[in-house]
Amino acid sequence: MTALEWQSVTDANEASFTVDLPAGWSHDVRLLRVGPALRRVVRAVSPDSSLRLSLHDPDLPDFYEPWSGMFVQQGVQQLAGYVSAEVFLPQYLSQRFGAAPGLRVDPVHAEPELVEATQRRAVEYGVQVRCTGASARFGFTDQGRAVEALAIASTNSFGPSWMADVCILFATGGEPDPALLHRAMYSERTSQQWQAGQNQLFANQQAINAQQSAMWTNLNQTMHNQRMGDIAAAGAANTAIHEQRVAMGEASTAAFLDRLNQPVAGGGTESPGLDAQHSWVNMMREEETVRTASGEDVQVDAGADRYFMDERNRRWVGTSGSVDANDFRAAGLNPDDFQEGQIRR
Repeated sequence: MTALEWQSVTDANEASFTVDLPAGWSHDVRLLRVGPALRRVVRAVSPDSSLRLSLHDPDLPDFYEPWSGMFVQQGVQQLAGYVSAEVFLPQYLSQRFGAAPGLRVDPVHAEPELVEATQRRAVEYGVQVRCTGASARFGFTDQGRAVEALAIASTNSFGPSWMADVCILFATGGEPDPALLHRAMYSERTSQQWQAGQNQLFANQQAINAQQSAMWTNLNQTMHNQRMGDIAAAGAANTAIHEQRVAMGEASTAAFLDRLNQPVAGGGTESPGLDAQHSWVNMMREEETVRTASGEDVQVDAGADRYFMDERNRRWVGTSGSVDANDFRAAGLNPDDFQEGQIRR
């Protein structure tokens, strides 16, 4: 690397990081916030414009594995399976500089120094990361001038998500110096004061989220309890109304049946008769009224010639024509439990 004087340059937007750049070079160093993502931009140009330094590509999205279930934000995030830097870099160069005349991409080489540096910083932050690094020289023509460039890429996986980064040194009329690119890349340092402020903001937001969550939980529980109380009160009221209606219906039915069961004057006890209204009701319902041996009237389905009653449980059996005890036993019934009733008509 040609002897150069270096200077530390601070992020112009938030003072979030510093980077060493050659003294006297024009530069643009800043932190961008793109939706929820943070992007670093480092651009520097030599006084004679023969060298251009570009660290990071703010247009690269954050990647999420397809199995992560993440709903990505278009333009900032993308669903894609993790690939190594050796695979990612030539694809990136073809897409990024594919329109440049005479684009040439040389073979890709591993960058173990970059992998070691990345893993070392991950340990400092207590993060586990899967890292790969690769570099490739490439060239193209820019306004009739030959440009040679060196690109160094890394892909870092954190499980369901991963990130890609690309740093490039362009040289017009010469060869890019790898030592210059490495010096700038490895000099970046995050501001501890800025990081502490971000950590505090994150902690504050988490506390606010927890407070809001607790508030919504309490509100939902209160509303749930109120709804359950309203449902219980309405249920009790409906039950009372239903029971009242059932009682009224039973009383009305009992009174109606009492009237129907009153014997017709002059009917006699051997052949109890029915009045016209009761007979009409039986005809409509396709029923018969049978008086048991104890004198109780029971409604049964019409269609049988004889009816036998078990007065203990009001079970009845209808038969046609003659029947004897053996017929009951064949049906699984005890003939001693049944006594024949009289059909009232």
